[in-house]
Amino acid sequence: MESSITGNLPKNGQTLADRAAGKVQDGIRDAQQTAKDAGNTLSNKVDDLRSEAGPTLSKVVGRAQSIGRQGMDAVSDAADRARKFSANASDLIIDYTKDNPVKALLIAAATGAALLGLVKLLKDSRD
Repeated sequence: MESSITGNLPKNGQTLADRAAGKVQDGIRDAQQTAKDAGNTLSNKVDDLRSEAGPTLSKVVGRAQSIGRQGMDAVSDAADRARKFSANASDLIIDYTKDNPVKALLIAAATGAALLGLVKLLKDSRD
């Protein structure tokens, strides 16, 4: 009976080695599958982030363009108001001059004289 136990020892050893090798191979396959799954998950996350970044960037660009348009509209409105004010002031001056020609002439002469005096004063102070 001892000879049958010792005779089967190499066979049993080979069987144990085969089982151990099978377990190692199963472990390697499981590790490979886990790595593959992790890679797929990471790839999906990157794709998700990439797809989310596009709309977010578009929103930012749209907001910047909107703010730029609002600024341009504000400048245009201010220029229009200034143009209208200037035109209105010009019309008022013309109307006043037509209604009061002598006063307008005296005001213009006084303004011219004041400006001439100011220019001479500034010119003399520089010399």
